[in-house]
Amino acid sequence: MKPRVGFMGLGLMGRPMAENILRAGYPLVVYNRSREKCAMLRELGAMVAETPRQLAEKCDIVVMMVTGPEAVYALLSGEEGCAMGLDASKTVVNMSTLSPEFTREIAATLRPLGVTYVDAPVSGSRRPAEEGSLLVLAGGPQEAVDALRPVLLTMARKVIHCGGVGQGSMTKMAVNLLLGVMMQGLGEALNFGRQGGVDDAVLLDAVTSGPLACGLYALKEQMFQDGAYPAQFPLRHMNKDMKFVLDTAHATGASTPAAHAAAQQYAAGAATGLGDMDFAAVIKVLEALSGDGRK
Repeated sequence: MKPRVGFMGLGLMGRPMAENILRAGYPLVVYNRSREKCAMLRELGAMVAETPRQLAEKCDIVVMMVTGPEAVYALLSGEEGCAMGLDASKTVVNMSTLSPEFTREIAATLRPLGVTYVDAPVSGSRRPAEEGSLLVLAGGPQEAVDALRPVLLTMARKVIHCGGVGQGSMTKMAVNLLLGVMMQGLGEALNFGRQGGVDDAVLLDAVTSGPLACGLYALKEQMFQDGAYPAQFPLRHMNKDMKFVLDTAHATGASTPAAHAAAQQYAAGAATGLGDMDFAAVIKVLEALSGDGRK
């Protein structure tokens, strides 16, 4: 018998991730604060829990995929919170992107219940979530990560064990630091080229045809050419993640000058109404600073 999986958080990434678990034959229970987001999964055969507590009581593995610390606490706390339905037979998998410090704080809070806790944030955006080709960065006991691997591989092409609890989140912070800097750098290069009269298509061809070519830039190329940025990974999420990066850098003493510079651009984007666009829309901040009228 496959373990029963509970999945909380059916947003841009969570819904396709939960769907992939269900399609792989795992009995699935879902919960989302906005109930309408559960409808499609119910039609596919998932059970819809009334509360996080009910979900935890009915499941062997409890997965959280929400936007940040406040949302995690909302799921766990209170009489109908998930924590009230947990015991030593359960495993909690937090796939949300959180700071390592907060991840360890949650693990410490749940430790008296005897639950197994694994932080397993993912690298990838909406399309890989739909395709089941995410990268899972797992922190926790080796045996717990190994036991979870079959479930995680319904959503991902690879699972990397990063160390103890919190190290999955630490690895995700490092990956997103690079991701944010790379995207801000490409936007800056394109805007710089425009100011010197280089066509976007020419510069993108030069980038994607040479040693700088990578899957990230290929994925975003059409957005830059169209000047439209439908969200695969919303800019507001990158803004949040860069704040986590800077907080963690302060706590660890790491020098992160490029992250500080990029974080300013994402913060400006979020403050000027770009938050629901893809994070590639950071170029629009640079356009505005350069007096570029392109919309």
